[in-house]
Parts: sequence; structure tokens; C-alpha cells
Amino acid sequence: MYRKAKEGERGMKELIEVINHQRHDWLNHIQVLLSYLKLGKYDMCEEYIHRIIAGANRDTLVSRLEYPPVVAYLLSFNALHSNMRIEVEIPASFSLLKLKEGNWLGDFIVSLVKLYQQHALYNGGESNTFLLTLHYQESALRIVADFAGELDVKGIEAGLNELCARMRACGGEALLMPHTASESVLECVFPFA
Repeated sequence: MYRKAKEGERGMKELIEVINHQRHDWLNHIQVLLSYLKLGKYDMCEEYIHRIIAGANRDTLVSRLEYPPVVAYLLSFNALHSNMRIEVEIPASFSLLKLKEGNWLGDFIVSLVKLYQQHALYNGGESNTFLLTLHYQESALRIVADFAGELDVKGIEAGLNELCARMRACGGEALLMPHTASESVLECVFPFA
């Protein structure tokens, strides 16, 4: 009972942190827009609004994955982690819950992001970036992880080998690109029967 109470308390603290982060981001957006308006830079104001809309649309596509552990993790990630910034690209909307393998794939996606986050090193004040692309076609889900920044190469390679072994055991294929201390790319394909 005590452990559940502590987990609930931690979850509430994380939720408050995410809400505060989002509030801060929106206030920043409003300040930028107000500055452009005061300076009469209406074209820059319009461009900035389009960037805000694009970001909101990306969040909508993440939400449409419909698997709560993945959606919550990806949408709250940047608010809760400072050593790596994530951007998610989903070319076309799809639901993990509608896939027979959806739960396993969702857990794999979270494990993949956590692995990179755990091995991202301090980057001299610069942000480590992680681009996660999820491309669903009727016959397969293609996942591309693209990291740029400072990385613990030995740690990430060991973790990726273990993760790829799990993936292959479930019928997935991995195309491992070279990993260096400043860049790592992994492409995974999960074919569907």
C-alpha cells in the first residue's frame, strides 16, 4: 500500500512538472508573438504561428498511437528529461492498439527511447537530440532512431545489441548503422503477417 502511494505521489509530481513545462512553453510562444507584433514583423509572426501549429499537429499524431504508456512517455519526455530532447515524426496516423503486436511494439518504442536517454552524456550545454520516426504501412512498422550529441558508445552498443536480440526474437529486423560518440542511427522493421 505504501509503495502504491509513493508511486502515485511521484506520478502526480511528474504531471505537475509536465503542466508547468507546457505553461512555460506557451508563455514563451506568446512573448515571441507579442514581440513580433510590436516590431511590425507580421511575416515572422505568421511563420512562428505555423511552427506552433506544426508542433501541435505532431503531438496529435503521437496521441493517435492510442497506447497510453507510449503516448504519455513521448508527450512528457522533454518536460521530464534535460539531457536529451526528443522529436517524434509520424508521417501518417496509426494506432498501436489496432495492431496485434501493438502492446509489444509500444513497449519496444519506450525501451528504445529510454536506452538512448540513459546513455546520452552531458553535451557542454548543448542539447542532445533524438529524432524518432514511426512509419506504418499495412505490411510493416518502420522505426528509425536518430541520435545526435554526446553518447556513451560502449553502453549504447551493448544495450542496442540486447534490444535487437529481443526484436529479432519477435520477428523484427534491424539495420544497425555505425555508432560514434556523437551520432547513432538505428532502423528497425517489424513486418506483419
